[in-house]
Amino acid sequence: MTHAATSRTSTIGRGLLAGLAAASFWLLAFPWPFAGASSMAMLGPLAWYAGLLAPLPIVWIGWTAPRRWLAGLAVGVGTVPLWAVHHAWVRDVSFAGVFPLIAYLAVWPMLAVVGLSLARRATGGAAAALVIPTIWVGLEFIRGEILFGGYAWFLAGQPMIEFLPLARSASVGGVYAVSWLVVAVSGIAVGARERLPEARRSMRTGWIATAVLAGAISAGLLVRPGGPSGRAVPVAAVQTNVAQNNKIAPTREQVRGDFIDLLRLIEQAAEAGAHVIITPETVFQGLALDDDGAERAAAMFGSGVNGFRDALLDTQRALGRSILIGSLTREGLRLEPSPDGEVLAADATYNSLYLLAGGAVTQPRYDKLRPTPFGETLPYIDAFPWLRDIVLRIGLGASGFDFGLDRGGEPRALVVPTPSGDVHVATPICFESSMAPVVRSLVRADEKVELLVVVTNDGWFGRFHAGRAMHLLMGRWRCVEHALPMVRSANTGFSAVIDRDGRVRASLGAGVEGVLAAEVSIGGGGTVYAAVGEVPGAVCAVLAVALSVAGAVRGARRGGREPVTADEEGTDDDE
Repeated sequence: MTHAATSRTSTIGRGLLAGLAAASFWLLAFPWPFAGASSMAMLGPLAWYAGLLAPLPIVWIGWTAPRRWLAGLAVGVGTVPLWAVHHAWVRDVSFAGVFPLIAYLAVWPMLAVVGLSLARRATGGAAAALVIPTIWVGLEFIRGEILFGGYAWFLAGQPMIEFLPLARSASVGGVYAVSWLVVAVSGIAVGARERLPEARRSMRTGWIATAVLAGAISAGLLVRPGGPSGRAVPVAAVQTNVAQNNKIAPTREQVRGDFIDLLRLIEQAAEAGAHVIITPETVFQGLALDDDGAERAAAMFGSGVNGFRDALLDTQRALGRSILIGSLTREGLRLEPSPDGEVLAADATYNSLYLLAGGAVTQPRYDKLRPTPFGETLPYIDAFPWLRDIVLRIGLGASGFDFGLDRGGEPRALVVPTPSGDVHVATPICFESSMAPVVRSLVRADEKVELLVVVTNDGWFGRFHAGRAMHLLMGRWRCVEHALPMVRSANTGFSAVIDRDGRVRASLGAGVEGVLAAEVSIGGGGTVYAAVGEVPGAVCAVLAVALSVAGAVRGARRGGREPVTADEEGTDDDE
């Protein structure tokens, strides 16, 4: 075997081992796939250590491997078990879509290796402790906020949610800042191993990164806004546990039975003393909940069509408690002729959250701003109807989801009346709780926001409770970023009460019906993150692209004719 062939084999082997090692650490760091409902515990301190170690194998390969693309491909393949395990639930909602999703996620570790290698070439390897976390977070930001509507799950910083000294720094720079700090640990370790003439410079950047790390932790501990207002509001989250097939193609009997159960749970919440009752996403299955839609429906089908709506409003009036309830909104509801007879049509359809108070449907409602990618919208593809039809026909979109949903018009908070005074709430719906910019826009829409409320379905996770725990984890970071408490109502779990530090104070398990009642200390907010938003992540993205381009240009100028020096042994392809 030639030296080149041996080198390629070694590169592939090292890359696969690095990818598998990182995947193994992340499987420990994120909600445990096989622990069922107990996955919410996330293994305590073991998750912190695993999360800190997980980036190191990939960082090491990216900073040292001589064949960046081959090494990157091997690393990406090595991480496939992680993505396959954590997205097993996707098979039930889109069997054709699960394989492209796994491949897409495996591309990002590969890009991390390539980006790190190019950045090392551009910088000479002397600033590892600062460059490495910047490249990593820049790629996380592109994946999480830009491409295909964003998928900000499984970020390097997210396992740190229980480690308060580090997690609280998200109130300054968001979860991407936490990712930077986590990967900086790997950057410091790799930089300390550099054997370069510029070793002293490398050590200096290591000390700088260490100082940044210490400063960020101090900021998270010390630079915190005022605490809760001192007012505690009795709140209850309803968990209906309606099976997903009941929501996809329910029979009339199923719809009626589910509605009766909903009213019973609302009454239980009132009996538990709740002043605010929160129900899951799109739990109302009537034709229309808004006044205009109900009037149009009655004109078309008679007043009896609004029976569910009337019963719900009667219940609210009798209980005297504010109710937040999810429902579809069909604006301009009407009948239109078709070859098969008249069909229902609408000018726009929204995934909405309504406030019921005083026996009426109040205004304004909140319409979901960012429909779920590949669940309620097809990013880029929706612009081409013919392509959209093909994609849906082959099953790349999630089955049972409504791909006709429109974006809400503007961010807004809801003002909920209670006996102790109004409560200003921001109400992200479902996947929006994993989208930090969306939640930030809702909080900034009303400077008096003092509580986050999340309503979600989560039935599409099936029996994969780690997916539910991961979705819950996303929302917990929003609490830390804004120093606000949260109440979460999930159809199939986990419904939860979360404090301003992202700690789960009370919860209901997955796959059970029930009511979670608690007194929530509201108030807080006013964090640095609320003011600066995703600036840290965006800056990292710009720098990551710039350093990668600079490294590529430097290599192109050499044209492969300049000998590889010992200083740059890990930066060039010799394929």
